[in-house]
Amino acid sequence: MRRILILPAIAGGMLLLSACVGGGATESYVLNGGAIGSGLGPSTSLTDGCVSCGVGAGTGVGAGTAYLVDN
Repeated sequence: MRRILILPAIAGGMLLLSACVGGGATESYVLNGGAIGSGLGPSTSLTDGCVSCGVGAGTGVGAGTAYLVDN
């Protein structure tokens, strides 16, 4: 079952990331910061049980920090 879900998840991620090709530097940095934050957010929130809160907070903090650093 797990193998069946991996390929569509990878294809969906590639499709989402391909929409941002050709953008400016700021857009690229914000996208990367959001992706890193959404990946690290759940790992920090596993102790309190709200993984979706960690994803949302991590994405917001990652994208916001990348935007502020670039500007």
